[in-house]
Amino acid sequence: MKPYIHEDVVFVWNLEKAVGKGGANSVLSDVSYIQWYYVLGAAHPEGNPARQAVYRQVKVTGTCTGLDDDPLVKAITIHQQSLKHPIVDGRISAIPGGASGGLRVGGGKAFFVVRLAGRFAYMFPNIWPRLDLIPGCPASVAKAVQDIIPRIPSG
Repeated sequence: MKPYIHEDVVFVWNLEKAVGKGGANSVLSDVSYIQWYYVLGAAHPEGNPARQAVYRQVKVTGTCTGLDDDPLVKAITIHQQSLKHPIVDGRISAIPGGASGGLRVGGGKAFFVVRLAGRFAYMFPNIWPRLDLIPGCPASVAKAVQDIIPRIPSG
C-alpha cells in the first residue's frame, strides 16, 4: 500500500500491485486493505443486505488466491457489478503513476481503489486518511500508513 496524490489535491491510498482475480495478490498490506474494506462493509448499517452476505465471507488474512471461488474475488465482483463499474473483472488495480486521464477509467468512472478510499473517508471522516487510527486496522495496513508519515530526526 502506498499513497497517491493527484494534482496535489486528492489523496487516496493506492495499491502497489493488483488485488483480486488474476491480480498479483503479493503485497500483504494491499490484500489486507481490500479485505478489511469488505469486512467493514459487511457490518456497515447502510450496506446493501445482498452484498453484505457476500462480504461476510471475506476475512482479513492478507492472502487471496485470485480465483473465482476466493471470497475476496466474489466480493469485488459483486461490488463492481452493483456500481455498474465499466470494468467488472473481480480485480482492483493500482492507479498507475502518472495515470493519463487522472483518477478515472472508461465511462468517466473512478479507478475502483478511489471509490474505496471515498467510502473510507465517508465512514471515518474525522480519521481519514489515518487508517491506522481506525479500530480494527490490520497490522500490515497500519505499518504502511505509519511508514509514510514524515519523521524529523531528533537532535
